[in-house]
Amino acid sequence: MVHEADVVILGAGAAGLAAAERLMGKGLRVIVLEARDRVGGRVATLRDTVADVPLELGAEFVHGKPAALLRRIRRAGLTVSPCNDTHALLWRGKLDDGEESFAFQEPLMSAKAPDRPMAEWVAEQARLHQWPPVVSAMARSYVRGFYAADPDIASTLAISRMERTAEDSGGTTPSRVLEGYDRVLHAMAAKLFAKPGTLFLNAVAEEVRWKPGSVRVRARTRQGTPLGTFQAGHAVVTLPVGVLQAKPPAPGAVRFVPRVRAQERAWNRLAMGSLVKILLRFRTPFWREQEATARFGFFHAPAAPFSTWWTLAPHRRTRHLVGWSGGPTAAALSGSSDTVVLRRALQGLSQLFHRSVRELNEQLEAWHVQDWQGEPYTRGGYAVIPSGSLDAVEALARPVGRTLFFAGEATHVGGEEGTVHGALETGWRAADELLARRSKA
Repeated sequence: MVHEADVVILGAGAAGLAAAERLMGKGLRVIVLEARDRVGGRVATLRDTVADVPLELGAEFVHGKPAALLRRIRRAGLTVSPCNDTHALLWRGKLDDGEESFAFQEPLMSAKAPDRPMAEWVAEQARLHQWPPVVSAMARSYVRGFYAADPDIASTLAISRMERTAEDSGGTTPSRVLEGYDRVLHAMAAKLFAKPGTLFLNAVAEEVRWKPGSVRVRARTRQGTPLGTFQAGHAVVTLPVGVLQAKPPAPGAVRFVPRVRAQERAWNRLAMGSLVKILLRFRTPFWREQEATARFGFFHAPAAPFSTWWTLAPHRRTRHLVGWSGGPTAAALSGSSDTVVLRRALQGLSQLFHRSVRELNEQLEAWHVQDWQGEPYTRGGYAVIPSGSLDAVEALARPVGRTLFFAGEATHVGGEEGTVHGALETGWRAADELLARRSKA
């Protein structure tokens, strides 16, 4: 069977939905292929029916004040509210206010060439500014956690650019979509849901065969049943770096015929950051009942497998804590059983809150482990730019033969890699590039 459209879009995450929205608004026929049984990609929301609260397995926060994303949220009738952005730090067995440990952030925004791995930059700055050990430890933990990257590899100039961009767009104070992040993406997909034959879920792209002005995508279901060929004049590819790097016959891997060698070199110079999250619901919110911890929204333990924990504020009266592990520590956890991950998480919480593991187990009602490396259609958290590879982002974003257009958070050339609003912007950018080329044809 052959399905025909003007444009085939690979992936129904933020970038793919943004591209579809723009192209359909211009009257083009689109087909969106999504391997999962849902839209949203790395925006994945569970709803705790006991506590009546959304739980974010992937993207969780709106960082700063990204205008385009906030407009989409308001248009969908949703509510954004700031989180409790106060930070506690466990250091040498003592939990205290952690604000001073972030002293590295201002120098980081001013980092200059030459590029080098973040670990080298931290060591250099620690000598220059005579940082106490806690600041250096927190800087390395920040790279592993916030950027899901290995400090021995991650580009200082790339992270510096992302820090400056975040500051310029309203700062890094996080907010939360109270109804759930997935509702934003569902609103963007409304026209796809309403028009049969435009959105194919459980549709795994296997091969993109292309020549200038023509694309034929072969796809199958996750069970292995062929879905036929999807034919169009153009394609927008929004697959994560981890999927682009996968080799057939690995699940989710896509073969380009002929090969797109410049983009292939670019995506192989990038990396996919490891990410594991754990969501815990307790019988009581004991962190709010302890005077030493009641005022904090975030808790940091740089030496622990889950280096950052946070509450679900501004949701009130919730009994949840969310644990975050990124970079090499997440890679070490990845593939472990949920039982092992839970044990490691509770050991860390025991140190943070001075409660025994047994007591925490007695208090625990429910848990969910999300290992993003185990997701074959994502293969990690989000893109990491190794030292010396900043130009690979621009190379990956370039169109191929006026026919293939690449989008996704890893292709954002303005410092918004790894964010939902960055992914949205790349989808709109790829759509506009495609429209411009059609107008010249």
